[in-house]
Amino acid sequence: MANFEFDGIDELGRFFEKLAGDIDKADNQALKVGGEIIAKCQRENVNRSGKNQPHIQDNITVSRPQESDEGKFVTVGPNKKVAWRAKFLEYGTSKMPPYPFVEKGADEGEVEALKAMEKVYMDMIDRA
Repeated sequence: MANFEFDGIDELGRFFEKLAGDIDKADNQALKVGGEIIAKCQRENVNRSGKNQPHIQDNITVSRPQESDEGKFVTVGPNKKVAWRAKFLEYGTSKMPPYPFVEKGADEGEVEALKAMEKVYMDMIDRA
């Protein structure tokens, strides 16, 4: 565990400024790590077609960390190349039932992703 020793208020201020910068980097790293676990679970839940075309399984990606009013996030799922087909699998059609690999992958990978993200933050705190 980290050992915190401070001689003055200036040193404490510098420590927290450095920690704030480290947290921003850790946020991005944690989101990427968690997103990759969810992507892996999504890939495991979608079948590969026998057709000669881009496969959904090969085109599940994790975006760069982005920021909104609600906080930072990454988008995990099929990229633009195959998203138009993936929606038919995820939601079904009038002639086909849904095979929700995106939602199922998120549910299956949630606990593992959260643990991996927590580890990123704990490692950052231990290095402080």
